[in-house]
Amino acid sequence: MNGRGVVEKRRSVFQHPEATIPGGVYLCQVSESVSCGACCGLYNRVDAFRETLLKILSFRTREFQEIPRAADAIEVFRLRMEHLESDPGIYPDFYCCPFLGLVGKQHSRVGCLLHPLSDGNRGIDFRGLSFYGGLACREYFCPPCRSLSADRKEIVRAVCTDWYLYGLVITDDAFTNAFFSEIDRRLGRNLHLKEIQENPGAAKAMKFFFNLRQNWPFRAVRWKGPGTYFFKDATYPPIPIEYEKMGCVVSRHDALFQALGSGFKSCYALEAAESILESSFSVLTQCLYAPTSDHLSC
Repeated sequence: MNGRGVVEKRRSVFQHPEATIPGGVYLCQVSESVSCGACCGLYNRVDAFRETLLKILSFRTREFQEIPRAADAIEVFRLRMEHLESDPGIYPDFYCCPFLGLVGKQHSRVGCLLHPLSDGNRGIDFRGLSFYGGLACREYFCPPCRSLSADRKEIVRAVCTDWYLYGLVITDDAFTNAFFSEIDRRLGRNLHLKEIQENPGAAKAMKFFFNLRQNWPFRAVRWKGPGTYFFKDATYPPIPIEYEKMGCVVSRHDALFQALGSGFKSCYALEAAESILESSFSVLTQCLYAPTSDHLSC
């Protein structure tokens, strides 16, 4: 089952044996509202914001429900969607799969419309009709599966309660690892999942920080959008911050600033950005040091 045009009947589920998952934590389909479609090109567009993507995914899902489950009809659907969505994307060599839609009982998360468990497929795996073929769809795992520790992956899964934010955070390992490294430095130890699960204030503060991935106010002119090119081939390196040109000292938060696609016109703007990060880290560590406090005051 390798390549377009192959269909296979399977009774698989949205689960993978732990031994087959790099790092032992499954990141693709997490819950009824949390999943990731980044490797299918979900965020590969300048306007990759929630409302835009939800409109596209909803349309694909409705249209796919109406077609016969036959190879020729599915191919016509693919050609039609690719024509309607003719934008080449911010990363032209990163394919955007038109079979990514909304799945689950309430269509509340992103997922593959060709998957055997998707509505109307009757247990038949149509992923062999996709661009990369069924084997790639089943066996590929993104780099963050290997580059993020199990605890960090579990914490992101617990804090990000919707597919849009979750996909942005879990696939940006530069941002996520820089964030956790700073928290661990401030705590003097590694942060553990249980501390977040038992502390609503800390979870709320962490989600606020993660939301900077979609609402960061200091974007560079060359910023390519909220999504991340997470393949480790150096095709699209981070945008460097010109500290020397501004007459500023390199920020201790440089890794986070680069991951956020930052651009600063002055040292005053840089200081304002540092203040946002420092305030967010301060609130989070305060909540972690005082787990029994009223979470609304954290």
